[in-house]
Amino acid sequence: MGAFGVALIVGFNAMIGYDLLHERSETVTRAREENGAMALVLERHATDSFSGVSKILAGVAEVLAVRGDSWEQGDADVHALLRRQAGQSPLIRAMLVVAADGRLVHDTQTLTPATLDLSDRDYLMAHRDGLVAGGADGVFVGNPARGRTSGTWFIGMSRRLNAPDGRFAGVVVAVMEPTAFRGLYRTLALPGDAVVTLYHADGPVMARFPDHETYIGRSARHLPLFARLLKEAPVGTELLDSPSDGPRRILSYRASAEMPLVVTVSSSRDAVLAPWRSKAVMLAAAGLAGTLVLGLMMLALLREAGRRERTMTDLQGSERALRDSQHRLIQDIAARHRIEAELIAAKQVSDAANRAKTQFLANMSHELRTPLNAVIGFAEALESGIFGTLTPKQTEYVGDIRRSGQHLLSLINDILDTTKIESGKYVLHQEELAVEDLIGECLRQMEQLALEKGVTLTAKLDDPLPILYADARAVRQILLNLLSNAVKFTPPGGRIAVEADRAARSLRLRVSDTGIGIPTVELEQVMEPFHQVDNSHTRRYAGTGLGLPLVKSLVEMQDGRFVLSSVLGRGTTATVLFPPGRLRSRPADLMTLERTQTVPV
Repeated sequence: MGAFGVALIVGFNAMIGYDLLHERSETVTRAREENGAMALVLERHATDSFSGVSKILAGVAEVLAVRGDSWEQGDADVHALLRRQAGQSPLIRAMLVVAADGRLVHDTQTLTPATLDLSDRDYLMAHRDGLVAGGADGVFVGNPARGRTSGTWFIGMSRRLNAPDGRFAGVVVAVMEPTAFRGLYRTLALPGDAVVTLYHADGPVMARFPDHETYIGRSARHLPLFARLLKEAPVGTELLDSPSDGPRRILSYRASAEMPLVVTVSSSRDAVLAPWRSKAVMLAAAGLAGTLVLGLMMLALLREAGRRERTMTDLQGSERALRDSQHRLIQDIAARHRIEAELIAAKQVSDAANRAKTQFLANMSHELRTPLNAVIGFAEALESGIFGTLTPKQTEYVGDIRRSGQHLLSLINDILDTTKIESGKYVLHQEELAVEDLIGECLRQMEQLALEKGVTLTAKLDDPLPILYADARAVRQILLNLLSNAVKFTPPGGRIAVEADRAARSLRLRVSDTGIGIPTVELEQVMEPFHQVDNSHTRRYAGTGLGLPLVKSLVEMQDGRFVLSSVLGRGTTATVLFPPGRLRSRPADLMTLERTQTVPV
C-alpha cells in the first residue's frame, strides 16, 4: 500500500512536470512562428515600399531624359512634374535633381532651390563612381542621414541621369521619410516588449520601434545578425543574447532579395514565458496540495490497515472512497487538458486569420495601389502631351486608361476603408464644418459626370444651415458615394436633388433621384458589404456593393442615422440624419453674409 501511494504521488507530479515542460516548448515555438510571420509581412512591406519608389524614380528619369528644360534650375514645369510624382508615395518627403557637380537643380519643397553643394552625398557619389549594382539602370538606396537645412533624418534613394552623349549628368533623388515605417510598426499589435527594426544591408538602422530616435543611423555590423546570422542564411529565427536588445531574446530576421534591406522582429523570452511561469506556479501549488492530500490519505489508509482486524468494514469503505476520489481527480485533469488543447487550437486559428488579414492588406496596399498610381501618373503625363502631341484616338484611349485606373483605385480604397472600420482602426478627425460648402464642393465634383450622363443635378438648402461638428473627409465621402450611386443608376433625362434642412432639431441631408430604384425586399440586403441587387436590369451597372454599407458605417461612427427608401422603377431617396449634439450655432454676422450666397451647381 505504501509503495502504491508513493508511485501515485510520483506519477501525479511527473504528469504535471511533463505538461509544464511540453507547454513551455510549445510557447517558445509559437513565439518563434509568430515572430517569423511578422518578419515576413514587414519585409514584404518594406520591399514593396522601396520598389514602388524605385518605379517612380525610373519614370521621372525617363521623362527628364527627353525634356530639354531638365537642367534649368527652378523650372516650373519640371517642379510640377516632380511634385506630382512625389505625391504618389506617402514615403517620399521631397524629390531632388542634382547635377554631376553636386549642384541642386530642382527641389519639390521650393520653386527656387537653395544653393547647396551635395557632391559629398552617397547617393551622388555611388552613381558617379559606378558603385551601384545594375550599372546605369540600377537604383541606389543610401544610409540614413540628417538634412543639412532641416536637421531631420532621411533616406536617399536615387537613379542616374545621363547626358545625350551617355556621360554621367547627375541623379534624381527621392528623399524618403523613415518615420513612416516607425509609424506603421507603432500600429502593430506587438506582444510584450517586442522590437521591430529595419536595417540597411550595410548595417545602419533605418527605422525602429520603439526607441526610433535613439537608434536611427546607428551601425549594427558588430551584432550577431550581421556578424554571423546573415552570412549563414538570409532568413531565420534564432534564440540569442544580444547586448543591444537585452538578454534572452527570440530574433526573427529576413533579408530582402530585391532591395538592400533587412527586417528583424525580436521578443524577450522572459516576456514570452511570463504567462507560462504564472501557470507553472499555480500548477506547482496544485501539485503540492495534491501531494499533501494524497500523502494524508495514504497515511490514513496505512493507519487503518494496522487496525485491519478490528475495523475491516471501515477500511473497505475508506478504500472505495479513495479510489473514487482518485478517479475524479484523473478525470478533472484529463478534462482540463482537453480544454487547454481546444483553447490552444482556437488561438492558433485566430492567429492564422490575423496574419492572413495583415498579409492581405499589405499585399493589396502595395501590390495594387503602387502600380495603379504609376499607371495613372503616366496616363496623365501622356494626356498632358509631355512626350509629344497624341492623335485624338490615342488621347481618347489614354483618357480611358486614366479613368479606369482611378475607378479601380477608388474601389480598392473603399475596400480598405471598410476593413479599417470593421477592425476599429478608422480614425475620425472631427472639426466644425460648413455643410453648404461641402455640398457645393461635392456637386462641383459630380457636375461633369452628371452632364456626361445627361442627368439634371439640383440643390435645395435651408438658409441658414447650422455648423456640423464631424470628420470632413467622412462627410465628403458620404455625399460623393450617394451622388455617384444616384448618377450611376439614373437613366439619361432623369433628375437628382440634394437637400439640406433641419428636421426635429437634427440636420437632415437627403439625396433623391428618379433612377431605377431598389426592390423593397432588397433594402436591408444592400446595406451588407459586397451585396448587389441581382436582376437583369441592375446587373448592367458596375460596382462592388461597398458604397451604401460604407456610407452607413461612416454615418453611424459619427452618431448619425442612415435611412434608405426606394420604389422600383421610380427612384431612391437616401437620408442622413446628424443628431443635435453634433450641431453648432452660427455667429450672426456669418449668417448675414451667407444669406447673399448660393450653392453653385
